[in-house]
Amino acid sequence: MIRDWTRYRRVCKGVDLLEAVLDRHVYERHMHDTFAIGLTLGGVQRFWCRGATHDSRPGNVIVIRPGEAHDGQSGTAHEYSYRMFYVSVAKLQLITAHVSKDRACALGTSSAVVDDRKAFRALMTASNAALAGCSLAADQLVHDVLLSLAGDVADDDGAANRAALTRVRDYLHDRLARTITVDELATVAGISRFRLTRQFQRAYGLPLHAYHLHVRLEEARRRLTAGASIAAVAADLGFVDQSHLHRRFKGAFGMTPAEWQRCTTIQDTPRASS
Repeated sequence: MIRDWTRYRRVCKGVDLLEAVLDRHVYERHMHDTFAIGLTLGGVQRFWCRGATHDSRPGNVIVIRPGEAHDGQSGTAHEYSYRMFYVSVAKLQLITAHVSKDRACALGTSSAVVDDRKAFRALMTASNAALAGCSLAADQLVHDVLLSLAGDVADDDGAANRAALTRVRDYLHDRLARTITVDELATVAGISRFRLTRQFQRAYGLPLHAYHLHVRLEEARRRLTAGASIAAVAADLGFVDQSHLHRRFKGAFGMTPAEWQRCTTIQDTPRASS
């Protein structure tokens, strides 16, 4: 049975994601004007690049630089599956501006297949967030994993700018239902996104996307307690659907939105006098 299919989506400005399961399809030799950074999920992903044939297996990371000719097909008689981030040169240069140039860099390695399980897990987490429609989370996670692949980074110089971080915190609280990007928050803060992501987590204990999710869930609790419907809360606070709210709510509070409503309704119902 042939199950070839592909799905393509924008993660953030300068980064796209391809998800594919391929059986019979064979890519002809071609090239991209972006970095192609991928992860093999199943099967054997066989491709020619840099004068040699490579086999990428589950857990491997693929790094193909701009302008490098390559092809692609299954390395077995069965299908293979993979995800591939396409990152513009300008985006990568912006992200890696703080990278220490004397450190090892997986993005500049002579091998097109990198056995880096930490990077693989980080790319999986980032791609899962992108496919779930979590734009802020995906943007920040892609940013962080590309920094990791680029090598060690120089840390922030000086103490966190408390006023800038407060502006960002208030901005997140005031826009619970909106899709927000890290670049947007960096503009609000007036500092680089590199400094912002690290200083914010240091100050508040959570990454930007996790903090935004937290305040949305807290507001969901308040609205559910006040009697709002689960469907209305999910829609008004920017969750993809009720199941998305259900999953995140239970993960944070140990009970579903419906269970929370039943619990708080019972507690808040006045008892009849005896």
